[in-house]
Amino acid sequence: MEVRSKNYVRKDDFPTSLIMIDCNYLKEVNDHLGHEYGDLLLQRIANSIQETISKESIAIRVGGDEFLILCPHHDHQQAEKLIEQLQESFHSKTDNILKLDAAFGYYTAMDDTLPFKEAFYIADKNMYAHKKIIHQQRNHK
Repeated sequence: MEVRSKNYVRKDDFPTSLIMIDCNYLKEVNDHLGHEYGDLLLQRIANSIQETISKESIAIRVGGDEFLILCPHHDHQQAEKLIEQLQESFHSKTDNILKLDAAFGYYTAMDDTLPFKEAFYIADKNMYAHKKIIHQQRNHK
């Protein structure tokens, strides 16, 4: 993983999981309630992430409503468990006004052979596959 050379991940940090998160409903919140509530939604998501991840993990906002979590020493089972914990945290902070919900995707690197960009791309692709499933489920209700 080329990110290791930038001191984000050391050789002994593997396995390392990259978890991508895309917030659902941000556009709807901005359109119907205003950007103040959209900002509040993002703050609640960010706070939930920070409260849930380990101290060695790093959370980064990478886009308007997307976050990346870099999780050293997390294999795929630990990544899936963390995603479940994040979903539970989001749902526990949902209220009558703001629904905290997201699509998730991850990739687990067992060593540093795959460039970071490729690992990020795989996690991002997996997140969009999850987002597509969520949209299909919404449309069939």
